[in-house]
Amino acid sequence: MAANNEGEYRLGVDVGGTFTDVCVITPAGETVRAKTPSTPQDQSIGVKNGIEKVRKLLKEKHNWDGEFSFIHHGTTVATNAILENKGVKSGLIVTAGFKEVLTNKRSQIPGGLGGWISYIPPEPVVPLERTVQCPGRINPDGKVVIPLDEAVLRENLKDLKRQGVDAITISLLNSYANDEHERAVEKVVREEFGDKIEIVCSADVLPEAGEYERTVTAASNAVVKPIVKRYMEGLEKLLRPDSKTIRILKSDGALTSLKLAGDLPVNLLMSGPAGGVQGVVDVISKQTPYKNLITLDMGGTSTDVALISEGKAALRRETVVDLLTVRAPSVDVRTVGAGGGSIAQYVDLTASMRVGPESAGARPGPACYQKGGDKPTVTDANLTLGYLPDKLLGGDFQLDVNAAVTACKSVAEQMGISAEQTAEGIINLVNETMYGALRQVSVEQGYDPRDFALVAFGGAGPLHANAVGKLLGAWPVIIPQAPGVLCAQGDATTKLSHSQSISYIKSLSQTSFDDLKQVLGGLEQQCTEKMQQALETSSSKAVNIEYEVDLRYKGQALDITLAFSPEELNQGKEELTKILSTKFNKLHETQFGFALDDLEYELVRLGVTATDSSSPIKFAEMEGGSGASTTPAPESAVVNTKTITVEGKQVEAKFYDRARLDKAGYRIDGPAVISEMDSNTLILPGFYGEIDPIGNILINPVDKGAVGQAKTFTPEEAKAEVGRSPLIPTLIGSALQAVRIEMDTLVLRCSMSPGIREQQDEFNVVTNSKGQMLVGQFGSFIEQFLAGWSGTVDEGDIFITNDPYQTTGAVSHLNDVIVILPIFHSHKLVGWSANFGHLSDVGGKVPGSMSISSCSIFEDGVQIPPVKLYKKGVYNNDVIELLCRNSRMPDWYRSDIAALVSSCKTAGARVCELIDRFGYELYDASCNELLKRNQLAVSKLIETQFGDEEAVFTDFVDDDGAGTGPYAVKCKMSKVNGKLRFDFDGTSAQSNTSLNYYLAPTLFKMFVGYYLLAVFDPHCVVNEGLYDFIEVLIPDGSILKPTRPAALSCRTHMLGRVMDIIQALMGQHNKAYRAAAGFSDSPHFFFSGYTPEGEWFQLYQIAFGGVPARPIGDGPDMHCLFPAIKSVPTEHTEFNFPLLVEANESLPDSGGAGFYRGGNAQRTRFRFLNRGEFSLHDDRWFTHPWGIDGGEPGARSKKILIRYSQDAENPPTEHLPSKCDYVKAEVGDVLEYITWGGGGLGDALTRPAETVALEVHRKLVTLDGAARNYGVVVDPETYAVKTAETEALRAKLAAERAARPKAQSIYNRGGTLEELRQRALEETGLPPPVPQWKQDPYGSHAAIPYVKDWFKTRRAEGDWVLE
Repeated sequence: MAANNEGEYRLGVDVGGTFTDVCVITPAGETVRAKTPSTPQDQSIGVKNGIEKVRKLLKEKHNWDGEFSFIHHGTTVATNAILENKGVKSGLIVTAGFKEVLTNKRSQIPGGLGGWISYIPPEPVVPLERTVQCPGRINPDGKVVIPLDEAVLRENLKDLKRQGVDAITISLLNSYANDEHERAVEKVVREEFGDKIEIVCSADVLPEAGEYERTVTAASNAVVKPIVKRYMEGLEKLLRPDSKTIRILKSDGALTSLKLAGDLPVNLLMSGPAGGVQGVVDVISKQTPYKNLITLDMGGTSTDVALISEGKAALRRETVVDLLTVRAPSVDVRTVGAGGGSIAQYVDLTASMRVGPESAGARPGPACYQKGGDKPTVTDANLTLGYLPDKLLGGDFQLDVNAAVTACKSVAEQMGISAEQTAEGIINLVNETMYGALRQVSVEQGYDPRDFALVAFGGAGPLHANAVGKLLGAWPVIIPQAPGVLCAQGDATTKLSHSQSISYIKSLSQTSFDDLKQVLGGLEQQCTEKMQQALETSSSKAVNIEYEVDLRYKGQALDITLAFSPEELNQGKEELTKILSTKFNKLHETQFGFALDDLEYELVRLGVTATDSSSPIKFAEMEGGSGASTTPAPESAVVNTKTITVEGKQVEAKFYDRARLDKAGYRIDGPAVISEMDSNTLILPGFYGEIDPIGNILINPVDKGAVGQAKTFTPEEAKAEVGRSPLIPTLIGSALQAVRIEMDTLVLRCSMSPGIREQQDEFNVVTNSKGQMLVGQFGSFIEQFLAGWSGTVDEGDIFITNDPYQTTGAVSHLNDVIVILPIFHSHKLVGWSANFGHLSDVGGKVPGSMSISSCSIFEDGVQIPPVKLYKKGVYNNDVIELLCRNSRMPDWYRSDIAALVSSCKTAGARVCELIDRFGYELYDASCNELLKRNQLAVSKLIETQFGDEEAVFTDFVDDDGAGTGPYAVKCKMSKVNGKLRFDFDGTSAQSNTSLNYYLAPTLFKMFVGYYLLAVFDPHCVVNEGLYDFIEVLIPDGSILKPTRPAALSCRTHMLGRVMDIIQALMGQHNKAYRAAAGFSDSPHFFFSGYTPEGEWFQLYQIAFGGVPARPIGDGPDMHCLFPAIKSVPTEHTEFNFPLLVEANESLPDSGGAGFYRGGNAQRTRFRFLNRGEFSLHDDRWFTHPWGIDGGEPGARSKKILIRYSQDAENPPTEHLPSKCDYVKAEVGDVLEYITWGGGGLGDALTRPAETVALEVHRKLVTLDGAARNYGVVVDPETYAVKTAETEALRAKLAAERAARPKAQSIYNRGGTLEELRQRALEETGLPPPVPQWKQDPYGSHAAIPYVKDWFKTRRAEGDWVLE
């Protein structure tokens, strides 16, 4: 059947890294394709070359040489500028007091425990030295509360003018609510810099709450805008003879005009991958019966996957390019580092193989490319197994089979297996990685992949598609024609659209319907006007309108985007509310396994999309058409027959030329390889491919019932199989790690407690049937739970507890509520999943349940002994009702528990799927092997990296909130019989306040394991296998092993100090671990009370500080050693709570000086806008975060309350203790909250002077601090180093140092304890704490022998002898 596309020739062109692909769709629906080399220096040249090439083909085939009705272009100009850091030189103007809004990226350090040791923050889009601060404030209601100071702004702009910039971003706090100040600043900038400067206002790019997200999106737009505008202008001139209408593909899979593309290039960053997904929508979904599709686009370095449901690609409201994430809509493409060039390597430490994320790239490329590469890649593995022909690209590119085999042998010999086994292992591992990504877009979104077909494209995708489809259970696997140029075909079929959105944060029930219609009407008008302009050259200017809203349960961080029509809006508010709430609950239930439909709904954002309403393109059918019968493919299509390896067996495979498979209904039985110019498709034994009416290959299993059936083993056979096939445990370990990530994602999206949803204070674990951790972070909770549980464990049970004493420290305070689920498969207990999260309020004497003044755990909150929340699948609602009744935030409590339960259920389902796939015995044997590998890794590290000498260290928590302190954590590390032993003898006795920390030995072992592996194998998946080589001795009655009913709620300070102890002990043995002390804490700020309307509010926020200087370099400013915790946006805090955050920035000079500088502390100023009470929990106000190896200690913390409510002109100030409850705040009072800095490492006088000068320019170091601490004299105008003065000053400081007594320790603690006491009042404004031994012990621990001996020793010896 011939298609009718109204006589138009439509062209799509996609630019890739190597090739530029062109696809023309003729009026008859035929496709004509061309491929030309890309021209990175100017992409438009490659585009023009491709168009010229396709014109010749059109002339030859159709005798046509006219004007294209349109040219649709997918471009990577913006993407490459970001990836290659080739954006224009830009400046940034931010609200005064928030200079690091872009630099600190929400203060998050990714990875696991110890990840900070090797974490290197990515460079910001605009560097700090080109960031200008602008005085003036607008509140979340859009009201001006501090007028803009234009004179100061002009003065501050002088340095930026001196540096010279091509673009400036203006991003001021709360500009989403009112852009008045941004407009005023724009006017000043235009006057100061002239007409040639590109100015981008954040409110124009993203008028939504969240200052970092808005700033990074606007700044990214600014740095590429001049480049993209120039490209668009040049493209229009170059292609004017070819078409009057040129459009650009956006990240969301829709088109935009050249002008809008130039104005908002941040919307183009995922243009390439979006084209491929859109191609699948138009070529597959709209032309075949398959409307539900999962896409797999595999290239040389990475793989992109996406989901299409009911013919519509899933979108998300962010775009990710490498390490950059911006808030711009894009097709929900997930990218993993798995491509043809991904490198395989043997990891000796864990005796395992890893594939990726390192890639050989185009050069040197895979070994078989003969360009100098010698490491085995995925392409080499495919060639070794026989899956590739000897020549690619139509015979133009010769592959070297011997080089591929040799590369695979290099790893095979280390593993003691054959090259073919290694190659299959490489393929299986990379397929597993892609499988995990595909699950992210399907299973983790609530979709069953068995209800979808899998579409594979890209150069390498079709080679892996059959195997990945087998893992997913998604049939058929569809390979479109010319899969390597599908992106260009998608470009040609895509429609023009434009979207506008705005923050709109209101309760659904309280939203005015008239206001809703007015806002949507305004957005619709803007979209329609933009579309009319863009459709100026089109025959039809009709558009379709769709509305969308981001909705959530009030208090939740999760937003779900819902689409609705103008017709649904016009039904009125009551009906619209029903429509939206029904859609939301259904999606929430689908994606997360539960709904809370009795909670209030909250609108977050409103949006409108206008789309070109022209008819879709239809494609011509092949000979035979839709009624064709199935017939074997002709032998004339076979070009070769050769032996390939599949699952360890040698089989004969036919190689077909796809161009000769030109009739619908042709069937190709596996094993077979179908080759075409830009791709190869592998069909495995037991599967067949069939050509459909438009030329797609549809791959299906011959017998669907036989696919996925696990082979059965006895335990002995399974163990032997793991020995023969060491890559099976690696596959299972990778799958388990994906399960853990899925658990994290679910809890973070669905919980309501800010400590979980914003600051990620939740940790999960998956174990074997014995309770041994297979994946997790804080160790297993199961063994401790089982030790204290005397009841039955039945299928369908789910347990809940928060009792630190009964679980022997599995949780360490009552806010951490654990949900525990036994996993049953075929009615047999096969493992456990568990998840705990920090709930905002569990009762107790203070809001937030974390009172420093608690004297017993009864004052901390409600204790939950281990009980069944579900009993044989039946939910015990009474338990939750009881717990919620005792919480000040019951809705948050209920939502958090639901999220934790859903997480554990999800993990249980995933483990059962793994067992279905591998069989229980093989799964269990593989898990045992994974434990053994961790055991081997840790034993090797202990043997090779640690000597026999003992290491001892003592560190302190300054006080207990009651004036007593400091409390010591003392530990001796020794090597005994090949194991590391940690003995905490000498640690302080337990406290009478809530400073105590019940440290579970298993948890401490996990801390040690993470630190050990963080340096030498940061990619290693840590499990409980390492426990056997670590011994932990903690005395009863010490502050690390208190006795019931000692209070525990403020244990975070001891937890942080334990981490400091670990790095100090390891650093004494091995310089690779030798870091200073840093911000090893998560100090809390609570503010609560009633608004004038009588509504209760309760803020809980974690502060950040200086990461210590490390062997790899400086410590980041305003971060935290705890993994994954991130800051709450100021705009969210101000919107939800009666506070004005006047500043949130790093404090210059607070990081310890050294060759590597410690990170700076955080300085935050809270102005109270409502009466209330607040609590503070912090530390390091008395002792310093120590420096090391000549580095200076970091600055200490301080808290100052300024009572403006008492005197607005001369307010009295009060230095607050670092730990205090029940502090009254009145309207207008200001709390200045300063955390502590990280210690420095190495001699500060040897730090490069240029680096010091740059940090002065960045306002991280003051002019005085540069001279005093580093001996560097900096010009205050140009920030250049004054070389002669610097050399003289450094010589003087070095001489003064040489005259002083030589330091006896590698640690610089800023003085002895006695010296610190003597200086305390003068330096801190607070009296020193009183030593614990000055009082008699009182409480449940008083008679314990260790406690008696400790008090006796300390009274005899006094202060500790410090290392």
